Amino acid sequence: MKARTYPRRGLHGQVVHTIGLRILRGELKPGDPLPSEEELSADLAASRTVLREAVKVLAAKGLVEARPKTGTRVRTRSEWNLVDPDVLAWQLEAKPDGDFFGNVIELRRIIEPQAAKLAAERATEEEIAMLEETFREMEQALADPEAYLAPDLRFHELILEACHNELLAQTASTMRSVFRTLFLAARTAETIGRATHLHGAIVEAIRARDAARAENAMAELIDNTAAELRRAR
Repeated sequence: MKARTYPRRGLHGQVVHTIGLRILRGELKPGDPLPSEEELSADLAASRTVLREAVKVLAAKGLVEARPKTGTRVRTRSEWNLVDPDVLAWQLEAKPDGDFFGNVIELRRIIEPQAAKLAAERATEEEIAMLEETFREMEQALADPEAYLAPDLRFHELILEACHNELLAQTASTMRSVFRTLFLAARTAETIGRATHLHGAIVEAIRARDAARAENAMAELIDNTAAELRRAR
C-alpha cells in the first residue's frame, strides 16, 4: 500500500507544489485570496489552463476554495487534509514547529501499541514471516538511511494489516504518509541502530504471541523516535 504524492515533474506538478508550499509556509495565510491568474501566470510562467487545474488539485486537498464573487481563497487549517501525502511533504519542507511532530507522536501512541498487541494475537504465520523478512531488509540497510526507509515503512504497515481489522488496515496508507514524514525528520545514520534493535523486539514479541510485550515494545520504539526527534530539532 503506497500513499503517492502528486507528480512534481512537468509544469503542472511544479505549480501545484509551489502554491501548496507557499500555503504551508504561511506566505499565503488562511483567508488570503490567491494571487490573480495574471500574477500567477507571470510568476510561474504557466498558462491559465495549467493554473486552473492546479487550483483544482489544491482544492481537493482542502487547501483552497473557490467562491462566487470572492474568488479563490486559502481555507482555514482545520479544513486542510493534513494527512494527505503532499500536504505532509510540504509541511516537512516548510520546517514545521514542534506542535506538528508532537501531534504525530501522539497519534502513533494512540494507534500503534494496540495494533502491535492485536498483531501478536491475530497475525497469521505468513504475516509473521513477512514481518521477519522486512526486518531483515532493515538490518541489511543499516548503513544506508535512504534505503532503510522503505522496509521501515513496510514494517509498520504490516503490523496494521496483521490486526485483521479492516478499518485499521485501511489506515495503513494514510499512516504511511505520517510515518514517512516523521522518519525523514528523525532517522539518521547514528540513530538507526537503536531503532532497529527496538523493531527486533517487536518482531520477537509478535512471533512469541506475547501481546503485552509487543504493546510495550512498540511504545518503547515510539518513545525512542520522540527522543530522536527532540535531538534532531
